[in-house]
Amino acid sequence: MAPTLKLFETPQCRRYQKMRTMVFETAAELGVDIQLKEFNDIERLSQSNPLSLPRLYINETLIASRNPPKAKFLAEKLQHIVQRHIE
Repeated sequence: MAPTLKLFETPQCRRYQKMRTMVFETAAELGVDIQLKEFNDIERLSQSNPLSLPRLYINETLIASRNPPKAKFLAEKLQHIVQRHIE
């Protein structure tokens, strides 16, 4: 089963674009299939803290907020999730 990643964002944000690209590149480098769900409904996002956008979750755990995570950190988190699914 592929890990589920959730990305809360506003599409015009450069940090979101960088974070999204990093997610796909890291998953491709690791050979990991992922399921990315993107949330960008402005009304819904404005009810939470919009200053913390973009936010990246892996299986309901917050991985990054505002700034994209380091590639090594993201790779470790993805590998850890995949290992847990294998065991």
